[in-house]
Amino acid sequence: MERIVDSLCTAQFCLLLSMLSGCGQKDGTLAEVSGDVTFCGQPAVAEILFEPLNTSGTSTGRASTATSDESGRFRLMLDESRSGAKIGRHRVAIRVQRLSPSNNAAAKSDNSPEGVIGTLKATKLVREVHAGDNQFHFRLTH
Repeated sequence: MERIVDSLCTAQFCLLLSMLSGCGQKDGTLAEVSGDVTFCGQPAVAEILFEPLNTSGTSTGRASTATSDESGRFRLMLDESRSGAKIGRHRVAIRVQRLSPSNNAAAKSDNSPEGVIGTLKATKLVREVHAGDNQFHFRLTH
């Protein structure tokens, strides 16, 4: 009987340790990435994608993504629960969808809903993500 109790206690302890081992720990391969996007000097709503690359320039895994807010600010997410991007070199794709509402009156078309007129600008760049917090400011023009 004492052996069974000891085995149960050991099993419960192992289960508790395995549950706690993931709590509060950050993924050491990820770093926080945020910043902003402007197009022709105006804050832009854009889709941002950071695709990790190896030394030969080939994709090495899951990309981190974000959509900038009306002020052009963004914060990358690897998935629904993890923020950031893998540390290392990335191919960055940015697709500007529209300028913020207060600034896009000139871009607004009468037959397009809420000023969305398709992609205003699409560009690809390369950026390096370092350990810690990373801030990127993308100033796009025609």
